Amino acid sequence: MARLLAYAEAPRQDDWTLRSALVRYAQPEPLRASAVLELVRRTDGALHPHARRLEAGDEPAPRIAGLLEVAGELDRLGDLLAGWAIDPAQPRPDEDLDGIVRDVFTRLGELDVPRETRPPRRG
Repeated sequence: MARLLAYAEAPRQDDWTLRSALVRYAQPEPLRASAVLELVRRTDGALHPHARRLEAGDEPAPRIAGLLEVAGELDRLGDLLAGWAIDPAQPRPDEDLDGIVRDVFTRLGELDVPRETRPPRRG
């Protein structure tokens, strides 16, 4: 459970996290990286109010279970990007990333997780 709740910052291969690998990926692909970051923020924002209960082992309600499935997909994306970040000379995982982004975007919509209406706060 803790790994799912910390999917964006969980260390992976060679200590790459989803966020750190996304920074490397974003250099030539800022729009794709921006889409992933929006999904991470939406997922984190929806899960945050429930984190303590989940960490304590409470059974998640169906909507929260759906959010955890979304976090699992983003966690899988983190593994994919970390694998690529270790050796960026290999082919970029664009198609896989696009598929996960589409699936997560659709799933968050089904779970009524609102889209961002203003730019994220800086600092």
